[in-house]
Order: sequence, then structure tokens, then C-alpha cells
Amino acid sequence: MADAQPDTSEGSDINEEIDSEEKDETDDPLERAQWFEAMFGDEEACDFDGFQSEWATDDFRPREKMPYTRVPGIKIEMPNNFTPAEIFSQIFTEEMWMKITKETNLYADQTRSANPSSSKWVAVTVAEIKTFIGICLAMGVLDLPAWRDYWRQKKWLFQTNIPKAMSRDRFAIIWRYFHLQDNNATDVDRSDKLWKVRWYLNYLTQFQKLYEVNGFVTIDESMVKFKGRLAFQQYLPLKPTKWGIKVWVLAESSTGYVSNFQVYTGRDGRTEKGLAHRVVMDLVKPYYGSHLFVVMDNFYSGVPLFEDLKAHGVDACGTIRANRKGIPPKPQAMAKHQYQVAQKDDLTFCAWQDTKVVMVLSNYHNPSATGTVTRKKGGHAQTNVTVPACLADYQKHMKGVDLLDQMVGYYQFQHRSKKWWRRLFFFFLSVGCYNSFIVARGAEAAYKSSYKEWVEDLAQELITPVTSRSAPQSPAGPSRASAEHDCQKIFEKRKVCWECSQAKSGTGVRTGATVYVCRQCQVPLHIECFGKHCRR
Repeated sequence: MADAQPDTSEGSDINEEIDSEEKDETDDPLERAQWFEAMFGDEEACDFDGFQSEWATDDFRPREKMPYTRVPGIKIEMPNNFTPAEIFSQIFTEEMWMKITKETNLYADQTRSANPSSSKWVAVTVAEIKTFIGICLAMGVLDLPAWRDYWRQKKWLFQTNIPKAMSRDRFAIIWRYFHLQDNNATDVDRSDKLWKVRWYLNYLTQFQKLYEVNGFVTIDESMVKFKGRLAFQQYLPLKPTKWGIKVWVLAESSTGYVSNFQVYTGRDGRTEKGLAHRVVMDLVKPYYGSHLFVVMDNFYSGVPLFEDLKAHGVDACGTIRANRKGIPPKPQAMAKHQYQVAQKDDLTFCAWQDTKVVMVLSNYHNPSATGTVTRKKGGHAQTNVTVPACLADYQKHMKGVDLLDQMVGYYQFQHRSKKWWRRLFFFFLSVGCYNSFIVARGAEAAYKSSYKEWVEDLAQELITPVTSRSAPQSPAGPSRASAEHDCQKIFEKRKVCWECSQAKSGTGVRTGATVYVCRQCQVPLHIECFGKHCRR
């Protein structure tokens, strides 16, 4: 087949016309000079240097640092004598408590309609949901081998006040039906892998409305422990929690306060420059133009990202991998603690020799600025080492998310569940508790006690006073107790007598079962044990 010849009947005329126009515009040197002067002015009087095509290692240009434009601190009015529950209610509002209560009752009705159960269910109230969550927070502080041990009263070792707040069976059945999202709802996006907790996660944007970070933040990933079957489960071998759900977190570097976050659910099909690039831009989007200073590790750092951040008014600094495009080549062996610095436009690059070469990229620091870091010098002695300022600031401000993981991990409710969304719920419950603690510490009448006491006080405030339905009554005389308690036949299936189980616990003696129950206390009892129970 002969090669096709291009059709030049019309196209050639157009090309010739365009070429002639370009030639007419550019051939006259006088016109070209006038056009250039009109566009850029006098070259000698203009401060514009153009863009550097290569990295410069000397004659550095100074860079003007722009201050953070927002006012750090608390963004709400706080009373002088506040309580933990009052601060926590700014995050977990009454609207949220009512939503959780509604969904729990709805799920219980749907489940029991589809699979009838002999277990007694009474619709849960907002007060009971708060008590349930308060008990979960208390379990995070007081860790026992099994959750049923919190209701063991026979042995002194396990005696707690939790049975006075809610009976064991009531706690167990609320745990069974605890829910956040109607499974039959038609107004949710089922393509969203987080649709079961999406409204809950969206509600936690209250974090940004409550507190303003101080201008220095860390971006890093946090792991929510989960080993069940899940499509977007992650494995990070270098993290203390290796298996679980990955959460991208933006946290204040000095306190660990979580301002923004994003749960990773795998590829979502969006056109993007890269996963790390997209995550960072999403997290800092509320801070465009504020000159927020963001510190990140080498998973995120890259030349295109830092240029994009600079264009949106966000400063950044982070370690960078040697195979990233656009950075100077990794230097050969240098003397211990020696460093090299290079500059290109708004970017500063440094390589510092420690036990290995550490490379840092920044769009914020002056190349000639220096700082100090501490290093060991024989035994326990330490010495100050001079390094580029970008590396010193990286070490100073990279601890935010690690601090959050440390504090939340101390008193987080540890539970076993096949439902992944429960892990996310209780993780962000702990995050909300810690964020409210940071707010309280920053108030004028600052909270002086430790985070442990904050969790204890918050749990105690959430737990409502004892009710006859949810827990045993306080000790009283036989006549008064018999008037307030009533023994009825409710159960169709026999259950272990509560009094017999308390009396024979640890003896190995098998306890008897009954179909009778104390209607007020919701505990199974033998008829002959009813009087003893009333006197207790």
C-alpha cells in the first residue's frame, strides 16, 4: 500500500498565514523590544530574577517568612468553673446522643423482628446511652481481664461501682444492639465504604470549630487496631499497631490536638497526582492562605507537593526520599554531622550526615539559617550539633501524631468485635475526649490535673444516678424493699439465679436456674432468693 500523502490544499494556506503573522510580529527588533518592555518593564529596575532551572549551592537568596494569620487557642466561650462533661458536650452534642439512641433502638427493633429473641429488651434512653459510654471510658482506665469481671462482687479484687450504674445484662444487651446507621436507609451512598459511620465522622468537624492550632502541625498516619476481615485493612510493620484501619491525621505538633483527619479506604478512582499529594492537600485545605507550617515524613514529601502548598499559602517541611524527582542527587559520604544545602526558587534542600544521610526539603526556611539538635556523645552525655534550620524544625515539630497515639492509647477502651465500625467509633471517642482535654488545658482557668483524671471525671459525669431498672437498689430495710420490688415470671427460658451465682461464685458448685425475675432490677431470681435479694 502506498503511503498516504497529507492533504495540503487548505492546511498549507493556514500554516503559511500563521507563519507569516508570526514572522511579521517577531522579525522587527524594535517592536519586539517595545513589547518586552511593556510586559516586564526595565530589566535592570525589576526585582524579578526568573525561575531557577538548577539547584544553587551558594549565593543564596534570603526568603521572607510570612507569619501565621490565625489566632491560636480556644474559639468558644467557656465558664470559669467548667466540668469535663461541659467541654466534651461541645463535640458530643445532645443531637449526636439522640441520633445514637434512635439508631440503637431502631436496630434492636429490626433485629428482633427478623430473629425473635427471648431476651427482654426495653428501649434505651439518652441517659442510658451516656451511662453506657461512660462505663466504656471507665473500662479504658480500669483494665480487667474480661468485661464481665466488672460486675463480680463476690471477690474483693473485682469490686467496683459499675454494677450500681448499670446491670451486667443491661450493658450486654445495649452492646449487642449499639448502632450508628440504619441498614435499610435509602438516603445514604452505599458506594462509600464508610457509610455506616459517615455521619459520625462528618460530625467530628467540630474539632476545628472548638480550637485553633498554634500554626505548627504534623501530618502522619495513625492506626486503629482491627484484625477482622475488611477490604481496606492495612499492614504497617513499623507501627506499634501493625494491623488495622489507617487514618491520616493533621495534629498540632506541641499538643497532639487533632484538627483534621481522613480515613483511608483504598483507591477511590479519582484522578490525582498521587495518594500522598492528595491526602496532604485535603487535610490542609481549611488552612489555605494562613501560612500554616506543616511537617511530614518522607512518604508524603515531594517537589510538586511543596510547590503546590506554597501556591496555596501553606508552608511545609519534611524528610524526603533519594529517589524523588526534582531534588539534587544524594551526596556521597560526608564527615559526621557535616551537611550540604541547596536552593531552587522557594525550595530549600539539605543533606546531613548522621548515622546515615538525612535529606530534608522545605518551602519555608532560609538556606543559610541554622539550628541545633542534641546527639549522644559517649554514654549518657549529650552534645548540641549545628544543623540547617529546616532539619532542626523537623525534629522539633514532627511529634504531633505520635503524641496523640501515645495519649489515646493509654486509656482507650479495649474491646473485641467483628464490626470494624465499632473500632472507629471508640477510637474517635477517645480522640474527642483527648481534644476536649487540650481545650480545657488552654482555658483561662486551666484544668490542672492529668489526662487520666480527666477521663475518670468525664466517665463519672456521663454515668447517670442509679435507677431501679438499671441497677440494684441501695441497701434498705426488708419491709421497704419488698414494697419497691416485685418478683414476676417473665422468662420463657430458664436463667441462672443472680443471688445463687453470687453466693456460689468460685466454689465450683453448679447454681440453679429460674424463670422468675425481679421486675425493677431485671435480674433472674428463685422465689426463695427473692427476700434475700430485697434485703440486699
